[in-house]
Amino acid sequence: MSLMTTMLRRAPSNADAVDETPKHLGWVMLTALGIGATIGAGIFAMPGMIARKAGPAGILSFLLTGLIIMAVAFCYEKFSRVVPKGVSAYSYVYHSIGEVFAWIVAFGLFMEYSFGSSAVAIAWGEYLKRATGFSLPQMLSGPAVIDGVHHFGVNVVAMGVIAVVTVILIFGGVSKSAKLNFFLVILKMVLLVLFLFAGIKHINPQNWADFMPKGWTGVLQGAALAVFPYVGFDALYTFARESKSLRDTRLATWGCVGIVVFLYVAVMAVATGLAPCFIDGKENTLFVGSEAAAPLANLLAAAGETWTGQFIAIGAVLGIFNVLLVLCMGGPRIFRNMAEDGLLPPIFAKTNKGNPTVGILINGILVALTAGFVPFGDIADMMVLGTLVAFVFVCVGALRLKLVNPVLALAGALGCFILAMNLSPLVLKVYAVTCPVGLLIYFFYGVKNSNLAKAAKVSGAPEPAKVEQAS
Repeated sequence: MSLMTTMLRRAPSNADAVDETPKHLGWVMLTALGIGATIGAGIFAMPGMIARKAGPAGILSFLLTGLIIMAVAFCYEKFSRVVPKGVSAYSYVYHSIGEVFAWIVAFGLFMEYSFGSSAVAIAWGEYLKRATGFSLPQMLSGPAVIDGVHHFGVNVVAMGVIAVVTVILIFGGVSKSAKLNFFLVILKMVLLVLFLFAGIKHINPQNWADFMPKGWTGVLQGAALAVFPYVGFDALYTFARESKSLRDTRLATWGCVGIVVFLYVAVMAVATGLAPCFIDGKENTLFVGSEAAAPLANLLAAAGETWTGQFIAIGAVLGIFNVLLVLCMGGPRIFRNMAEDGLLPPIFAKTNKGNPTVGILINGILVALTAGFVPFGDIADMMVLGTLVAFVFVCVGALRLKLVNPVLALAGALGCFILAMNLSPLVLKVYAVTCPVGLLIYFFYGVKNSNLAKAAKVSGAPEPAKVEQAS
């Protein structure tokens, strides 16, 4: 069997296989998990970074990305029927395109969750600072650029919160984490409504006068960065195996995406109406540096709503903590499925109370190091490429299996590709290094130890995957 044939072997859906994963998540909890990963990272931390790129037209950025994600969501929902035992884009691509592409998707998504968790940990620290009024020496606050000079630092607060989340996930179990998530989602919804009501009376339409200061280029760059907030949508599907039914998964998909699109557009409109994105051609300090990690509280405070901003900061400390829970739960579950498929050592498949402990521990170490030593702005630019690559392959896979209308699949794939091309060059350089490293692991371990490879050795010939379509 040639190397190319080996890399393109596809996994069967295993729809009839016995799955001992507990089915304890209904559509309400699933929707809450998706929103939990999305609202917080997106609304509480990212509007400042997107406004920096697109100005008030960041509203269009969120809307454009939402439409593209909606097309991708159709593909995800159909795949959840064909591969009910799968988890996220990894399983779907493994079934529809091939093993090596599934590995690329899984590795990219894990990097996405890691960078995303790091950025959210930094944002959590900034909101904590706003809520309590405490400050630390620059050396303990993370790397910074002061008067054009780069200063070394370690963000001990961000590293500390990642350590706490990791311990909770290892010893707390899935059910407790999901229930805590649901409570925190309700809290964040209340905070966002409060922000909208408090901020809308301070909107100055003049701040929208220069609506597209960087033209459509800025809108597309903002839309590319806006992909990260929607990563909660993919996080929802890392829990698909724990869904009570396909109906619950479908309802959760539309509930998550629909609610999130509406809230993102509304919050972005108010945020850019509260303060100008650019002053005399220079970026507003509220939208750059560490301040951009806690924009909602800072914008309200700047508008005179000091106590409201303080209250939102306090609530965001709890709400963003929830985002870390979901993101740190998602990546290790991808590793668990890879281990079950033989692409990683079996130790990654071992769980404690439903949580893959080894993956969570490794994830916690990587996330803490990134949050501690890399500036927020750099992480924000590096978060989304892995997810866009995954979305492209999911759409291609859905097209190959004829699961959705070809126009819809092509629109999703092309839209994600265009967004990827509008990311910072630094992102592409980082991916050009990390992706080959991941492939080395595949070629040295996964290609020989995967379940498909073992089955081929037993039978003497590769067993082609059965192509199934959604009913």
